[in-house]
Amino acid sequence: MGVFTYENEVASVIPLTKFFKAFIIDADNLYPKIVPNQPQTEIVEGDGGPGTIKKITFNHGGQVKIIMHRLDIVDEASLTYKYTVLEGDLISDTIDQIVKEIKVTAGPDGGSILKNTSIYHIKGDNQLDKEKLKTDEEKGLTLFKIAAGYLLTNPDEYN
Repeated sequence: MGVFTYENEVASVIPLTKFFKAFIIDADNLYPKIVPNQPQTEIVEGDGGPGTIKKITFNHGGQVKIIMHRLDIVDEASLTYKYTVLEGDLISDTIDQIVKEIKVTAGPDGGSILKNTSIYHIKGDNQLDKEKLKTDEEKGLTLFKIAAGYLLTNPDEYN
């Protein structure tokens, strides 16, 4: 089994604790407000803390329809969130699992920086299409930008 790591960062003018609270802690409530066709989140197992398994169903007709992931870390003190994608449309004949860690750090002028690390665990001797993967990861950052836009237009939420 091979491993491929992809890292990226995006800056925002939203303060780090506000962004973490909205984008991570309250994501199940925020996403339906900002994503067309409201993705549905269901807790399959657990109480919402580490070890919880969630199923997210997307109704937008895109490539990804279902993601099943296990919450590994939610650390409000260090503003870190880590989960493992176990099943769904991101898992394939090539990919066994994906571990994602999101960390929010202080950005310039009171803003924040979202640091995203994705670790792809590859089945056997398979190879990943790294350019496609990069494109898919960049699409994922769109949600971050949409959330930031929502928070800017709704400044009283998540204070």
